[in-house]
Formats: sequence, structure tokens, C-alpha cells
Amino acid sequence: MNQIIRVSGLSESRWPNGLGRKADIASGDGWLLGFAWLDGDAPFSDYKGSDRTITLVEGRGFALDLPEGSTLTVARLFEPAAFDGAGPIPCRLLGGPCRVLNAVSAYPGYAHTVQVVSGADLAEIEPGPSVFAIVLRGTVSGAMPLDAIRLHEPVTAGADVLIAVARFEKQGD
Repeated sequence: MNQIIRVSGLSESRWPNGLGRKADIASGDGWLLGFAWLDGDAPFSDYKGSDRTITLVEGRGFALDLPEGSTLTVARLFEPAAFDGAGPIPCRLLGGPCRVLNAVSAYPGYAHTVQVVSGADLAEIEPGPSVFAIVLRGTVSGAMPLDAIRLHEPVTAGADVLIAVARFEKQGD
């Protein structure tokens, strides 16, 4: 049976570096899925040895100054952006506070993917113990926007629904 994780029931805590706020949806040994609030310019926490994917879910966006000298600009809602978690990574807001969906997996033990799909494509997503559907727009099986569903079985939704699907997989077994 699928498990709905209500955004309203998530506990807020500080980022590991203490400079921001977050609310974890779920985590395991080697992976994490949650929301983070970007309330002001501040460096991201250092997740050395981890891959990260960040998806803007509210706000006008931000820019990350990556250690190799490039800039990753995230200014479009619901478009996942992947980067190496080693930091600290300076973050500059582009027009006010934001909320993001954050997926982190420690390599080489774990890998993750985040994709945004329409409700029409949701039935094609293979369920699993570490597969989550985060409702971005619309409702799915009683889940409202920003609620997450741990997918133990397939679900269906209307074509007007938008969902972020996060999948975490153990590597090397």
C-alpha cells in the first residue's frame, strides 16, 4: 500500500551548516529527500561524496557558484538540476526566498534520479521501497501539492497533474 507523507506533518530543522531551514520527507542509509527553504544568500551545506538534485518548487530562483568555477542558475519551476554536493557552495537568490525539493545520495553506495512527469505518465513509474512521487500541481490519490507518496504500487492521475518522481537505488549489490 502506498504511503502519503503530508507536507504539513514534516518537522522543520536547520541545515547541517546551520544557515538555512529544511524539512526531510524521507531518508535512508546513504540518501535523503526533503524540502529546503532558501531565505537569503547563504552557502549550501557540504555534502562531499554525494550527488545532489535540486528542483525549484516556489520562488524566482537562485544561482549556485560551483567549486569548479561554473555557475548553475535555477530559475524555472519544476526543472531538476543535478550537481556534485561538495561544498560549501555559495547560493545567491534571484528575487526573494525560494523553496526547493532536494535529493541527495552518497556515492558510490547509492544513486538517485529526479524527473518531473505529468499525471498521464505516472502509471508508468515502477514502484519501489525508495521511490517517491511529490505532487507539484493537482492531487493524486488524496495527496495535495507538496505532499509525497512513497510508491509501493502504481498510481494514476489526470493529465493536468504534475509530479516530481525521486528514485533512490543501492549500487553495487
